[in-house]
Order: sequence, then C-alpha cells, then structure tokens
Amino acid sequence: MNDIAASKTGALSILRDFHKYIVNNDAGENEWIFVLGSRLLEERDNIRVIVRDDVKSSRKNRLLFDLKTGAAFFESLKPDVLFSMQNTLPGGYRGRQVLYVHQPLGYQDWKDFSLFKPEEHEYAVYQKLIGRMIDSSVKRADRIIVQTEWMRRAVAAKTGVSADRIVKIMPDIDVPGAAYRDNADISDGLVISERSGHIQNYDTGINVSDDQAESGRKKNNKFFYPAGEILYKNHGCILDAVEILKNKGISDLTVSFTLNKGDIPYLGKYRDHEQVKYLGRISRDDVFERYKKEILLFPSYIETFGYPPAEARAVGGCILASDCPFCHEVLEGYKGAAYFDPFKPEELAALMERAIRGELFDAGTCEDNTVRRDPAHSSWAKVREVLLNG
Repeated sequence: MNDIAASKTGALSILRDFHKYIVNNDAGENEWIFVLGSRLLEERDNIRVIVRDDVKSSRKNRLLFDLKTGAAFFESLKPDVLFSMQNTLPGGYRGRQVLYVHQPLGYQDWKDFSLFKPEEHEYAVYQKLIGRMIDSSVKRADRIIVQTEWMRRAVAAKTGVSADRIVKIMPDIDVPGAAYRDNADISDGLVISERSGHIQNYDTGINVSDDQAESGRKKNNKFFYPAGEILYKNHGCILDAVEILKNKGISDLTVSFTLNKGDIPYLGKYRDHEQVKYLGRISRDDVFERYKKEILLFPSYIETFGYPPAEARAVGGCILASDCPFCHEVLEGYKGAAYFDPFKPEELAALMERAIRGELFDAGTCEDNTVRRDPAHSSWAKVREVLLNG
C-alpha cells in the first residue's frame, strides 16, 4: 500500500480509515505492507509499516521515486497487488496495480488555474503538470477506484480508459452515534457507519430536539462552513454574499468559519464583517451539532466527493450548496438542499435571505434519508474486494 504523500487533512483521514478497517476486519487473513512518508500508523501481526522519509524530504526525491526508483523498491517487496492511494503509480512497475484517484483538479473543467498568479500557482501545477502523471498512472492501472460517478466519467473521458476498469466506491459518512443496519445488498449511494458504539433506532436516526428542529428548519439566521484555507473552497463567495445582505439592511445573521481570522490573507477587508465568526479548528462532534442547528453553506467549486454536504444530509441538516456535479451527486434525492452558482454571490445572498425570512425550508423539508450499513459492509469492504479479487 503506497501512500508516501499522506501527511494531513483528507488524505491522512482516508489512510487512517483504511488502516482501521484492515485492523478490525482482516486479522491475519492477509499481509499488508504500508509504505509511508512518516510513521503515521501502528503495526500489527499482519500489518507492516515501512517509512520512506527520504522520498518525502523534497519534491525532487518524490519525482525521482515516482518516475524511476520506486518500481524496483516495490518489486523487491514481492506484493500480490500494489495499491496506491496517492493518485499516481510508480513508473515502470511490473505487477498488478490498483489506483485510488481522489485528486479532481485535472478532471474538472469549470476553473482553469494560472501558473502566473501567486495564489493559483500551486493549484495550476496540480492541474496542468501533476495531472499528466495521474493520467499516465490511470492508463497503466489494472483497476481504478474513484469516489463518485462524475469522477468516473471524467477520468474515462480524459484518459480514454474504459469505464469498466473504473470502480465508483462512495466513502462512508462517519457520524458520531449513528445507527446502522446490515444491508449488504445495497451497492450504491451514501453510507453511514457506526462510530461511537451508541446504537439508536434506525428509523429515528440521530436524535434532534424540537427546539433544534425549529431553529434548523424554519427561520434561521445562523450559517456554518467547515472548510480549510484552500482557494477553491471559495470563502470569498460567502463574504461577498454577507456584504450584499448588509447593503440591503439585513445584518442580523451569523456565519461561522472553521478558520482563524488571518488564514486567508487575500480576502482583504471582508474578513472584518462582524457577522462572521472565526472558530478555528473545532471537534468533529461540534461540527455535527452545527449541521443540525445551523444551515450549511458550501460554495466550494472543486471536490471529488464533498464531505460536508453528505455529512449534513446524514443528520437532516439544511444545505445551500454550489451548483456543481459533486454536490448534486451526494445530495441526490435530498429535499433539504438548494443550489447556487458558486461564482455568483448574489445567488447565495438571495437564498440566505429566504432562509432568514423562513421562506426556504420548513420543518418537513430536511430529514435524514441516507442509507446506514453495518461497517462490515462499508466502502472499505468494497475496496478490499477489488484488491483481492479484481
């Protein structure tokens, strides 16, 4: 298992989730060798961790390993299958390979990043240069795993690889205290996995008080956006929408960001809106409580999957989401969502105004209709099946 690139945020979460699944569901059945850039995981009787911090030490070393020396290293381990979770495969590797692609920058076409704009340079490198390495890896892989149908189609269209070689496996939604049911026949759609050990009745799901239901599903002037300081997370759209509302005389609202105030320097004066609260990092439990009580704003325009809309849906939250394929896919069939063009803050402002006035959501609009499944039949069970049986 190759994931030298993993070190923080989403990639690290995916790595740890997979390791946890193997620990709990593959005790002694197979030998797993994790090749990482640092010691992020614990070893077990059937789990070995190899740290290649030399590869992670510089971009030059990483490129050399990916393009030339990595193949011989992995071949020396004599694996039955090489599983790369970092979007690329080692050049020249001979053996069965499965590739997990979760980098969407090179497969979306609604934003062309510039190499010459300082704030866009890093994203342009991934879109235009590293994207070519990902395409090459896709063409060499025996099987490709993606998280959504839009990615499956986009990867097939760009690389020319048969869609039959690309497997869509939606991630599980890990909800604190979620109920589950064993439904191995459900092969698609969102899945809630039990996390805390507290099992509630499946039909009622997460317990939400009447007061929470009223505040979250009728008139609501509280909004929430859990996202890091990444350009395409598009915090500026929300700040522009707040400015539009203030100019209309609508100032009694609160927008909470999981950022510190100085995290995004290019946002300028709008950082100082008194309606915007900077929470910094908060706990996962706090995030889910806010999903239930506040309206999720999701102006991001580039995602493979889009976890916040899926998570908010899982607890019956109300959502204002970008009108992009990934949002429509994770929110398909959900009545508690409304959409706006992420490049037109006036559309977001109009939806926020309707929510504040109680004209957008009512008590019956937002309800959890997400599939829950026993962790033994989770998305990682499907990944394991692809690895072992093709």
